[in-house]
Amino acid sequence: MHCLLSASTLLEVICAVFLHDDSRTAMPDLLSKFLETLSPRSYVATGMRASSGLAIRYDAFAGLKLICVDHGACFVSPSADADERIELREGDAIALVAPQNYIIATSADAPPRESRDVKFRLSDGLALYGDSGCASVRLFAGKMVPDKAVAQFFFSALPSVLVIRRDEGGDSIRRMMRIIHYERLGREPGAEYATSRLIDLVMLTVIRFALQFPDAGRAGLFLAMKDRRLVPALWLIHNEPARDWTVDMLAEAAHMSRPRFSAHFRSIIGMPPMDYLVRWRIRLAVQRLRDTDDPVKVIAASLGFKTPVAFARTFRRQEGITPRKSRAESRKLLQATLESTLREADGEAPFAEKETMTKADV
Repeated sequence: MHCLLSASTLLEVICAVFLHDDSRTAMPDLLSKFLETLSPRSYVATGMRASSGLAIRYDAFAGLKLICVDHGACFVSPSADADERIELREGDAIALVAPQNYIIATSADAPPRESRDVKFRLSDGLALYGDSGCASVRLFAGKMVPDKAVAQFFFSALPSVLVIRRDEGGDSIRRMMRIIHYERLGREPGAEYATSRLIDLVMLTVIRFALQFPDAGRAGLFLAMKDRRLVPALWLIHNEPARDWTVDMLAEAAHMSRPRFSAHFRSIIGMPPMDYLVRWRIRLAVQRLRDTDDPVKVIAASLGFKTPVAFARTFRRQEGITPRKSRAESRKLLQATLESTLREADGEAPFAEKETMTKADV
């Protein structure tokens, strides 16, 4: 077995992701504040080795799907109904955000087959299609389920497809996903700690890539992260969501008049400042209801609601159900998600022949 995670390798990956130009004027790190709440609830490390002439149609996945080419080249159709196939070469990566069927192919013109109808066997933690001696393509893939309580704030702002070329961050993603794969495969002490940190870095790399675009996605959240007037106000909201903020206080932080601040906030975010504050408080409440046994009245007070009745009324208006019902349903959904992830991580799939896992050819 390879040395799974040497200090030098991890340092190389971290440096590649985090080095930046310190000459830029510092702003509050709003993205880090967001990511504290977005940490993935589950992650499945998968991948494949295959020869040319193969095309497989996969079912939709309600989360972030990442594919990177470790060796060779492949073609990806972000939608199974689309004719276009995006070519990915070694070191390139693609992130699929929209929950729709997609196709992975090793040839541009290969006719697709349903994944459930294509036989494979597990070899070294990867799905091997055909004979190992003929495999010309090796992919690493990951299915990431972010915390659904707050994910809509982020993924509604991402384009449905992000193609990240090797020199744009794709190679950093490839190296991190390679380490994740072998950490999960080796199951050495500390593997879960290492992979959880790397998964966060993978997500950060994808979001940073999205932030480079002028429009930064379809919605206003990522635009706001680059807006030097809005970032201080948003930082206050996310750093102290329970505080009794007013539009005047937030406008002062943005160094704008109240009318100009309100208009600018709405034009970028898509809603008034106080509506955004309430929505964020409710998203945090959904998390805490699911993850803690704190009484509803304690959660309400911790998020700045004057009374449990006011909290319950606002919660129902935003979520359509009561806080107690949300707690029960979200815990049930979380349990189902984790069980599904464990089944997939253990290789449960139709026609899968498990093979002894050995050291990979990398």
